[in-house]
Amino acid sequence: MNPDRTLPAKDLLLAAFRGFPHDDHPMLEAAGELAQLHLVRERTPAAESVKIDRRRIQLMRTIDRWVTLGTPVPEIAAPEHTETVGRMVDRLACMTAQAFAALAFAPEAVFYDAWVQIEEMADGYQDLIDDLRTGIRRLPDDPYDQW
Repeated sequence: MNPDRTLPAKDLLLAAFRGFPHDDHPMLEAAGELAQLHLVRERTPAAESVKIDRRRIQLMRTIDRWVTLGTPVPEIAAPEHTETVGRMVDRLACMTAQAFAALAFAPEAVFYDAWVQIEEMADGYQDLIDDLRTGIRRLPDDPYDQW
């Protein structure tokens, strides 16, 4: 594994979604842009969101390439995860963008519930990258062909 290709921990990822500074890490840059795209997409008519979705796919693929280059080849018998890291980061970016934009004026209990879901998914991200780092999990092939 290339030490220059470290995978960011969940806390750094969540901070990137909120636009907090990071050390120019390509995955964190892509994550921050995904969160911004989800904010824009919320205000964009469905018929006009094709360009946004294409960009999201590019960013997810960028993340997936980074993960592939930054993790060891998984064991032959390693179980396959249900989604790629790029797709997981995209879903987490969407949840985070919705929580901080749409729920900003919601009752505290509603915001708290959304944040609990984000934390649970972020824990899943952390578990996945930990498994990938040790080679005990593998990722599915390119799922974006169906988009």
